[in-house]
Amino acid sequence: MHGSLVLERVRSPRIAMFANLALVMTGSVLALLGVLDVITAVVIVGIGFAGVVISRMGHGDDHDGE
Repeated sequence: MHGSLVLERVRSPRIAMFANLALVMTGSVLALLGVLDVITAVVIVGIGFAGVVISRMGHGDDHDGE
C-alpha cells in the first residue's frame, strides 16, 4: 500500500469511532478492576463517548456527499 492510502484510511471516521470505543471500554474495565478512581474513569469514558459522537457526525457528513 502507498503511504497516503494508509494515512487516509487511518483518518477515517470509522477508525476514529473504533479508537474511541476502545477508550470507553478501557476506562470502564480499569475502573471495574480498581486501577482508576471513579472520577478519572468517568472523565475517560466521557471523552470516549464524545469522540464516538463526533465520529458519527463525521461519518454522516461523508455519506451526505455521495
